[in-house]
Amino acid sequence: MDNTNTIVLSRMLTASRTVDVIANNIANASTPGYEATHLASAAWLDRMRNVSAPPGGSTLAYTEARGTWRNDQPGPVHQTGNPLDLALPTGGYFTVQTPNGPRLTRDGRFNLMPNGTIANAAGDSLLDTGGQPITIPAQSGPLTIAGDGTISTPKGIIGQIGVVSVSNPQSLTAEGSNLFKPGAPPIPEPNPNIVQGALEGSNVQPITEITHLIATSRNFEMLTQFLTSEKSRSQAAISQLLGATTS
Repeated sequence: MDNTNTIVLSRMLTASRTVDVIANNIANASTPGYEATHLASAAWLDRMRNVSAPPGGSTLAYTEARGTWRNDQPGPVHQTGNPLDLALPTGGYFTVQTPNGPRLTRDGRFNLMPNGTIANAAGDSLLDTGGQPITIPAQSGPLTIAGDGTISTPKGIIGQIGVVSVSNPQSLTAEGSNLFKPGAPPIPEPNPNIVQGALEGSNVQPITEITHLIATSRNFEMLTQFLTSEKSRSQAAISQLLGATTS
């Protein structure tokens, strides 16, 4: 395969990966606390030299995907009225206990479980500042959650929700659409600013993502058409050469 086709194929692979990332963002446009991801791509250079020619040569630019990066800006916050819907408008993460260990999340949809613990839809318990599940005693009455995470009922203070931050959000490993595995121990957030009865929406911008998807899809189609034309051109050239040889 010649260099031109190889370059085109590298760009097609990057475009295909870009479409996958955009499609995932669009699918999670309504997922609370979802952080949009974007493909990090770059061109790498390969200098081709002809040993029989003078010093110099041509530089070929290939494209490669270098993984993804996450937009960690908070999404819009909207009121729900549910006392166990919690938002973190100024940043930070809740910690939940999953079967695979503690995980971080910005999805503040929590419920009161039959055993009294506060958990997400998957049953993962919300952890307090000490890393333990929060349990609400039976018949405690209405819950009030302060900005610092303190949980109170008419009978008194029950505990405090733990909110943490990380030094490098890009080091988090995504697990599903709203859970993250930290690469280093999280840092307790001194001023969490929890908002009760509200949820943070996804920070995906659907119109921007759809526009980008259309442009990337068209680029992929153009590259595909180019390869098809190149294949036809090469086959025609080979046929002419074979015809000239046999004549």
